[in-house]
Order: sequence, then structure tokens, then C-alpha cells
Amino acid sequence: MTSFVGRRDETAHIVRMLEESRLVTLTGVGGVGKTRLALRVARNLQARFPGGVWFVELSSLREPELLGHAVCSVLRLAQQAGRSQMAVLEEFLSGRRSLIVLDTFEHLVDGCAAMVGTLLRAVPDLRIVVTSRSMLGLDGESCFQVEPLPVEGRYRSAGPSTGRPAEVGDERPAVVGDGRPVMVGDERPAVVGDGRAAGRSTSVGPVQEGAVALFAERAASLVPGFVPTPEIALLCQRLDGIPLAIELAAVRLRTLSVEQIMGRIDHRFDLLWSENLAGLPRHQTMRTAIGWSHELCEPLERLLWARLSVFAGDFDLEAAQAICADPDMNVETGLHRAQVEDLLIALVEKSIVRRDDTGKAIRFRMLDTVREYGIEWLRELGQYASARRRHRDYYLDLARRFDHEWFGPGQVAWYVRMNREFPNLRSVLDLCLSGPDPAEHAVGLEMAGRLAYFWMACGFIAEGRHYLQRALSLCHIPGTSLSRALWACAWLTDFQGDLDEANDLATECLSQAFAQNDGASTGWGIVCCANTGLRWGYVSEALAMYERARGTHEEGGDRGAGLAYALAGQAYVLTRLGRQEEALSCLRQQASLCGSWGDVWLQSTGDWVRSIIELDRGDFFSADRFARTSLRAKYLLHDSAGMAVALVSLSCAAAGLGEMVRAARLLGIGDLVEQGSGLLLAGPYSDGLREETKSRARAVLGDQAFEAAFGRGRALGIEGSLAYALIEDDPELGC
Repeated sequence: MTSFVGRRDETAHIVRMLEESRLVTLTGVGGVGKTRLALRVARNLQARFPGGVWFVELSSLREPELLGHAVCSVLRLAQQAGRSQMAVLEEFLSGRRSLIVLDTFEHLVDGCAAMVGTLLRAVPDLRIVVTSRSMLGLDGESCFQVEPLPVEGRYRSAGPSTGRPAEVGDERPAVVGDGRPVMVGDERPAVVGDGRAAGRSTSVGPVQEGAVALFAERAASLVPGFVPTPEIALLCQRLDGIPLAIELAAVRLRTLSVEQIMGRIDHRFDLLWSENLAGLPRHQTMRTAIGWSHELCEPLERLLWARLSVFAGDFDLEAAQAICADPDMNVETGLHRAQVEDLLIALVEKSIVRRDDTGKAIRFRMLDTVREYGIEWLRELGQYASARRRHRDYYLDLARRFDHEWFGPGQVAWYVRMNREFPNLRSVLDLCLSGPDPAEHAVGLEMAGRLAYFWMACGFIAEGRHYLQRALSLCHIPGTSLSRALWACAWLTDFQGDLDEANDLATECLSQAFAQNDGASTGWGIVCCANTGLRWGYVSEALAMYERARGTHEEGGDRGAGLAYALAGQAYVLTRLGRQEEALSCLRQQASLCGSWGDVWLQSTGDWVRSIIELDRGDFFSADRFARTSLRAKYLLHDSAGMAVALVSLSCAAAGLGEMVRAARLLGIGDLVEQGSGLLLAGPYSDGLREETKSRARAVLGDQAFEAAFGRGRALGIEGSLAYALIEDDPELGC
């Protein structure tokens, strides 16, 4: 009764699959559109199957013994005395080039598998398409994973329940095969299907017509004069791109605005229902559609589904086992750790859980709609609080391990892992800092502090400051966690240019750390005071503070990252004071320390300082080399502050080499990184180099050409701009 939107590539691909395979199974979560897609494929293929094309709907059938009767009924084959229905079917189909679509058989999977296998063996020209939550498991079966519709358009959302604007750090960088971070905000097709299944399994990319087009078309048919708004993309994303959910939401436009629907989306199962929506009864509400899958699960599969719902993002097997298994292994009834893997595989096969294989790691995830159903079930079981505690404790332990191991050889691997786990880490922080329980506030404070290097080194400066400020406003119990949160917040606040607040936080950190005899926090607190003092122009005083911080760390503070940062700060100030040989001595010590630990992050900071020394000497080739080396490492970790200052050095080196167009573009890229990350680095961190380079490039190029090159640098986007900055030779400039 309604038009078919999108799925053109998927339809064509399934048609091609049927040319190679006699059995194609369309799998996917409830409401994703398996039935509509199968009908479209069958309709497109009618001319190719002169023996007939039939659609057999099996959701209402409960007895496997009646499967043959159901198919015969659709094919209008009368029962014959003394003959089985399967024999009648085989005789009728024999010699015909036919196609049968079996829709929704997962509750009869064993009986259906037997029937399909028998028919395919008996009738060589028969093709069968099946729609189900899971595969039949027959030899030669090809699987097509029907994914939700892609959401057209780009948008940014505010952080969860914070009301704050999005930042560059909110666009989670994914890691591709060569280890380069790629921003999720970039326009790239998502992968459809996980390429995994018994027999052959295939997937294709999304088409242009997607979730927004479906919503707009359904809305226009219901509300005359409906005009799409940008909020629709966000609404469709919140609905996971599931066609049924989108159609149900569109129906609500009869009584609610798009904004009102968005306001109720967290209670989506109450929102998404319609008695008037055309289709089968099981598709009249999302709760019923998802509940259909729930009923088909075994008791332990349902229990795992419920417990997995505490994950805010994707997860690995280790996390699922640690969080979802019952801690008491003597429990006779419940979920044991050894059972989790097999049950998880079963949920993947039933399209409840999605499996993502990046080639380096296997991760699992659930759509928000499926997760929300699991949370409701978890609450009904009375296990929500205990599951969330296990989730909290697992990720607190992960944050502790990250903090302990960060300054070492695994920094890039830790960045990749923590970046993947950040939705879960964020969920724990929000849970701990949103309620009234002081014990939870203390956990939130510790976690926010333990993630200090993640905030500082991995491009999350604004978000880290946000969580640290929330935690400090709720918990002020003296101890290591408080002192650490204070210096971490001071460091981040300084890099956002709020110097008075940064100084107050660093001063309070020193007061707390002295009282607790906490050498590590004392050293970091002094470093933060030096950072802010340098911003205010107290260069000599900053040098004394970096030297004091260095001594504090050497005498029993943080002999790893803390000492390496103090040495880099000392070298930087010595460079500004013209004491280059002393600065080089500090950098040699810092490089030796970082090398012995296997550090990348602070070694690249030392390389940036070395680039400034080479600029002062007029050795622009060496300055370019050190700045590029620094930028490459900062890029691997997505250290936005480090990238911004390295780009200033790189642009100055380009200008020194006479490459004024490149210098202007690099300045534009640096401006993009700085503003997009919520940074304010003007002043001592650019040494006046940025302003000097702008003036030189503008004088050579002229205002119009300079602004064009500067704007082109900004227009490249984060990914493209940094790739441009790191190229050895610029083909456009002939250098």
C-alpha cells in the first residue's frame, strides 16, 4: 500500500546472488525491512521465473508439520489422498523454473530447513528466498544481512545529557588498516553486513535513498504540506535507521511535531505504535516486532541479551564475559562465563547482536532499539542495578590499567582501544555523576582523573574538562583521586585559555598534594602553574617552576610522563630565553627517557621543541623534518593540541623555504584544528611564529591569494588537511 524507498543496490545484489545460489537467506533485526526487500526482489524477478513466483508468510504458523500444507495452500495445490504434501509440492514444481519466498520462519527453523533442503534436492530449477532472524544452516546457503537504512546528511549531536556543544573530539576517529585515524564525520559509506555466515555471505554499501527519504515520504502522505527539517536526520539516527521505527514515528506526526517526537524518543516503545499502520499485526508496534525476536530466544539467550544492554557502545568478548556472567560460579541456575561465547554467537545468528570484524579485533554491538528492549527486560528481572555495577567496575578497572600503562610502548594501541571503548567509559561517567550517591561520585572522580592522559593526548580536551569539572563539583574528598583530578583539569583548562581558573585549580592541587605527600600530583601541579605562568608572560618564573617540577618527579614523583613533560617544558622555556645548548641537553635527556619507556606522545613534544630550535637557527629543512615527525606522532594519537603547535612550526618552516602558498594553507589547517578542538593556543605556544608567518606569506602573496590559500587549508577537513600537511613533496607547488 506504500511506496518502496531505497534499497536499489541491495535489491540488485540479491538478484545477482540468486543467479549463483539457489538458496538466499535475508537476515536482520525485527523491523529492518526483510519482508519488503524480499517482496521487491520477487517482483523484479517475475519475468525470469516462468514457472511461478510465490510468497509464503509463515509467522502465524506454529506447527512444523503444517509447513507443507502452508506452502501448498499458497500454491493452490489440493491435498491428494494417500500422498504427503511434500510429494505433491515436488511433483508440481518439477520441471518448472520457480521462485518461492518463505517469510519469517525463525520459530520453525528446524522444520523449515528440512523442507527447504528436500525441495532443493528434488527440484533443480527451484530458487528459494528466506527471511529470518537467523540462517537455516544448509550447505550452499548464501546469507545477505539486511542493515538499517543509511541516514543521509551530516549532523553533530551534543554530548549525552550535558547540553554542551559538540567538539572535534566528539567525532570519534576510527582506525583504518594503516593505523591512520579517520574521522567518523567524514562522508564515507558504512559497511553493510559483517561478511560472516555459513556457506557464502555477501554485503554491499548503502544507497543514497535512505532513512530520511523514507521518513519524508511517509510524513508527506500523512501530513499535507509537510516540510522536512534538518532535525529529521538526527531523529532517524536515534531510530537506528530501522524502517519500521521510522514509519511508526512518521505516523505520530498526526498529533506530534518532530521536536516533540525527539523529546519522547527515550521512551520509544511507548511512542512507536500504530493500530492503523498497514501490515501484519506483529509489525504494529516496535515492542511487538522486537518482542517477536525475544520470544524465539532460549532463556539463557534472553538473559544475556538483557545483560548486554548495559553496554553503551560496542564491546568485545572479554567485556561480555566479565560483565554478563554471574560472579558466583557455584550458582546452578544462571549464566556462567564459559557459556557466554556460545550464547553470544547464537544472538549474532538471530540478528539480535551485530558482529564487526575489523581485521584486528572482533567487536559486538546492538542497535539502540534492541538495547532498550533489553534494558526493560533487565529491569523486569530486577538485575539492572547489579549489571550496571559490574559494567562500572569493569571500565573503572580498564581506566586504571590505561593510566598505569599509558607511558610505555603500547600508546597507539591504548589510544585505539580507549577510543573504541569511549562510549562505555562515557556511560559510566554519566551514571556516576548524574545521581545523588556520594560513593558513585567518588568513582566518577577517580575515573575522570585516571583518564587524564586520554583527555590530554587523544584530542578530548573539552570533553575531559567537562567531566572533570562535573566530578570536582560533586566530590571533594581529600586523596590521590582529588589531587589528580585537579591537576588534570588545570592542564585542560589552561589549553582552553581560561587562565585564572587554571591557576586556581593548580594552586588547590598543590595544597591537596602537599597535605597528602603526593609527589606525582605535586610535580604535575607545579607544571600546570608553569604552563599558566608562561601564558601570562612570566618566562623566567616558568623556567624555575619547570625545574622544580623536574626535581619533584625525580625525587619520587612521576618518573615517567611527569618527568618527561617537565623536561620538555624546561627545554621549551630555555629555547625562548636563547639558551639553546641547555635546551638541547634537556631534550637529549627527555629523548632517552621516552625511548627507554617506549613513549611516543611526549617524545613528539620534544621533537616539536627541537623544530623551534632549528627555526631559530635558520635551518628550515631540519625544522620541517622535526615538525613533521612531531605532527605524524600527534596525528596517530589525535593529540589536537600537539597537532596545532606542530602545524605552526611546519608553516613557519615552509615560509622559510619560500613555499608561501603551502605556509598559508598550513596556517589554515592549524586554525581548523585549534578552533575545532576548543583550544586557545595564541601567545607563548606559538612564539609569535604564527603571526610572523602570516605577515610574511601575506606580504609575498597579497591579501587575496593569502586568504584563498588559508581558506583552502581550512576547507580540506581534518582528515584531508593533515594528510596534506604530512606530504613530503607538494605536487601543486612543484617542490
